[in-house]
Amino acid sequence: MPKPPEPPRKGLLKRLRSAVSDLTACEELELKEAYSLGRSKVRIPTADVPVELALGKHSRRLWLYPELPLTGNHTAKSAPDYLILDPDQFFSRISGFVRLRPGDKITLGRDDKEQSAILGFTKDIARRQIAVGLTDGRLMFKNLAPDHHACLSPLLKEKKINRLWAWRRDKINRLREILDDPIRLLPPDKALDQLEAVNRILDAEPHRPRDSQGRPGGIVQLPDHLAPVIVGDLHTYLDHLLVILTQNQFFEALEAGEACLVILGDAVHCEIDGRMDEMEGSLLIMDFILGLKLRFPDRVFYLRGNHDSFSEELGKGGVPQGILWERHAEKTRGKKYRDALEAFYQKLPYFAVSKDFVACHAAPPVSKASREDLIDIRQHPSLVREVTQNRLHKPNRPGGYKQGDVKRLRKELGLGPEIPFIVGHTPLSEDDTIWADPNDIPNHYIVYTADSNWVGVIARVGEKMLPLRYPAEALSQFFPATKDAQKDSAPSEASN
Repeated sequence: MPKPPEPPRKGLLKRLRSAVSDLTACEELELKEAYSLGRSKVRIPTADVPVELALGKHSRRLWLYPELPLTGNHTAKSAPDYLILDPDQFFSRISGFVRLRPGDKITLGRDDKEQSAILGFTKDIARRQIAVGLTDGRLMFKNLAPDHHACLSPLLKEKKINRLWAWRRDKINRLREILDDPIRLLPPDKALDQLEAVNRILDAEPHRPRDSQGRPGGIVQLPDHLAPVIVGDLHTYLDHLLVILTQNQFFEALEAGEACLVILGDAVHCEIDGRMDEMEGSLLIMDFILGLKLRFPDRVFYLRGNHDSFSEELGKGGVPQGILWERHAEKTRGKKYRDALEAFYQKLPYFAVSKDFVACHAAPPVSKASREDLIDIRQHPSLVREVTQNRLHKPNRPGGYKQGDVKRLRKELGLGPEIPFIVGHTPLSEDDTIWADPNDIPNHYIVYTADSNWVGVIARVGEKMLPLRYPAEALSQFFPATKDAQKDSAPSEASN
């Protein structure tokens, strides 16, 4: 992952402040045709309009697209976010983007290494090329390098205006075709058949070195050609998983054998106050995940988390979720299903490793553990607790993990210090879904995908692992019990 940028010098800070503050005094521009940005500062008054921005002597094309939800309702916000993207890459492969939120003012240019990697900035783009802002539903631009080409053009054709929305709508339709069934709880016999089939897959997984008992071990070593898509704790948010499968090119790459989906455990047990004792959502999301594993056995991986258990010790807010989960599974689907689910937990890997990253549910070992110990982790219960339950070191948590523990894990796995270490388990606030370099541990990420507003995922884009955030949406409405009940429609004027 790119390292955090060095603090800018005072002179640079002054220039940056000047650049973005000048955006507040703009010339109003009705963008009806191509417009060359010289030294002018312009504001486009029409909201929700996609715009093409051409930069540099080779006219590097970028699109600024309003991010409209598939549900057609963003009235809670004064204006949608805009995505700044490379249209030559975005619609055909797993890609990154730069998010522009209402009130944001950002500078595009080669000074930002992550931008350069995402948007393909070459040397003909200035180090600080253009300032872009979004205020009161209006896009604002200031050319910071007048000797470098910068041109605005409206995207007026209807196909281009609705392209991002239609692109995601088509993904919903494709996913519905693939599932060939409404999203609903499976009948007990079908659920048992599916779970037992997945257990047979886990018994023979080819990417897992064998442990001392001859079973697939605690590490899954992913092939280099698979682009990893890493999802944190879901805690029954099936809609969030549907968002991931209908964003970017994640599902297409999964189907094509070019990507793998890695879920960092804890898909079960709702975390919402007043609903922690509900277990139907846990059954539903596990039915869905197991169905994905059955369809893509060598491309979908589920790592064990602390909630993937019937333990009496497992609970939250005074709710004994482990006990309730076991009782509900047995009551609704029978003892054979309950036993098969317990076997599923025992068969799961604990670590996913590739040339791009290493990930587990909660933490690196704080005790010394070799690669062989991680493979043979079922023989080390204390090690299981460490990697599924531990958290960052804090003054009130002296046994938590530190930078040295992450460094030791990488060394044991033969990975360099630049390789991201990724966990879930520990959200650091209630207003985000991904945290970079927590406790100042470089190239360390926490991804918690059960945030109510944002859906976090970390994926390989090109040669880099990048954190990506998407707005939460209630997409299960597109998978009704009777498919014909859901009619597709273009975005309404109100949603635009």
